[in-house]
Amino acid sequence: MEELQQEKKIDLKTKFFYGFGSISFGIKNNGFSYFVLFVYSSVLGLPAWMAGLALNLVLIVDAITDPLVGYYSDRTRSRWGRRHPFMYAAALPVAITYYFLWTPPESLSDWELFSYLLVCAIIIRVFITFYEVPSISLGPELTDNYVERTSLMSFRYFFGWFGGLTTYNLVWFWFGPSNVTEKFSDGRFNPEAWSEYGLVAAILIFIGIIVTSVGTHRHIPSLIEPPERKNMTFSKTIKEVKETLLANRSYMFLFFSGLLAALAGGIEAAFAIYFDSYFWGLNLDEMLTRGLCLYLAPIIAIFAAPIFTDRFGKKKTVMSIWSFQIIFAALPFALRYIDLTFGTSLFPENGSPYLLPVLCVHVVINVAAAIIVFATLASMLMDLVEDIQLKTGRREEGILFSARSFADKAVSGFGLTFAGIILSLISFPESSVIRNELNGIVPNEVLANLALWYVPICIIAFGAALSLVSGYTLTRDEHEENAANPDTKVWKD
Repeated sequence: MEELQQEKKIDLKTKFFYGFGSISFGIKNNGFSYFVLFVYSSVLGLPAWMAGLALNLVLIVDAITDPLVGYYSDRTRSRWGRRHPFMYAAALPVAITYYFLWTPPESLSDWELFSYLLVCAIIIRVFITFYEVPSISLGPELTDNYVERTSLMSFRYFFGWFGGLTTYNLVWFWFGPSNVTEKFSDGRFNPEAWSEYGLVAAILIFIGIIVTSVGTHRHIPSLIEPPERKNMTFSKTIKEVKETLLANRSYMFLFFSGLLAALAGGIEAAFAIYFDSYFWGLNLDEMLTRGLCLYLAPIIAIFAAPIFTDRFGKKKTVMSIWSFQIIFAALPFALRYIDLTFGTSLFPENGSPYLLPVLCVHVVINVAAAIIVFATLASMLMDLVEDIQLKTGRREEGILFSARSFADKAVSGFGLTFAGIILSLISFPESSVIRNELNGIVPNEVLANLALWYVPICIIAFGAALSLVSGYTLTRDEHEENAANPDTKVWKD
């Protein structure tokens, strides 16, 4: 058994190429999570509710395309294998449309701009699915080694964070400042800045997808090929998809755990700029410093995740590190809430020379722990591929990952909406009111209420997600036994 597992280890070059394309997904996710709503509502003048509606309508399309791409990428027979035709097909449409998303025609009416945003978002989301689902499905095919799968996912998360962080920092500290004009004292409100961002991001997205596709192309001959299947009906297709998704109890626990984690993650993303700007009172230079520090987090995680996995096992790694991370992530917000409410000094106050160093250390440890957790969870999902294959006879990584992918996107979108509801409930002032009437300072009672809602919701949601992981039962020994089974090396029909 040990000898077989060692043979399944993969070289550093393969890990690099497999992970590199996540730069593209990281840039796209970062843009949709942090920038699209801001640009279309605050820069281009589209009412926020219309921009939010367009972005949520896209989820309907995702509900159809995600499982379809997963299903057909599992069953595609070609000289380029199951996954690569989809990956190659994604590169140009995603890149070109991503550029045009940030460069809409001038003088569009609200409904024309709404339609433009909707169409661009649909095309981007459909074709990024063409890349992401088949790409991540390659992982279980490249290796069945218990530890190597965690290492693969660590590389994937490393490059995803690298791409997102780089473009995020460029937006706030290059494209914005370089587009300050007489008309726009803050370059982030200049449409030209976002056109420049769109061009650079589009080029990086194209490069990321192509590098991964070409870099992993050499592995195609060694990958599993599905049999030629005839007389497939719609009802039989639905039956097979249901059978695959319901075949394993551990998969269902990971699925619902991912739903709750995505909900909390959507709330975190929506609140990030509010906490940075008002709760901590960070200026642009301080944001840049913390943003640069964040690069340390994926570097730590890429080395730490396989070590923890190998020494403690995947489930124990997730349960222990996630428990720590949930509490550690909430700690500064909880301490600041106490300070704001009771007039104590448990946490460095805004303007203190100690605040930024403390926040930098906190965010590096917090994000590194989160990356270790989610890379390991993805690796745990990979390990279920063989277990489910032994029950169904089919090798269907695409379906398994596409279901998770859609659920994450749908609930994350709901998290953004939920965050908007919270801001309304606590009467958080609009940005124009903060600038013109409050001199850039949000009242302490509003900030305290923000923390009062944010901390318990995130702890409860992430805590519930963590508790569901306890239902995962596949052990390392069981996985290695499954991986050694000859029935997992072929697709039976």
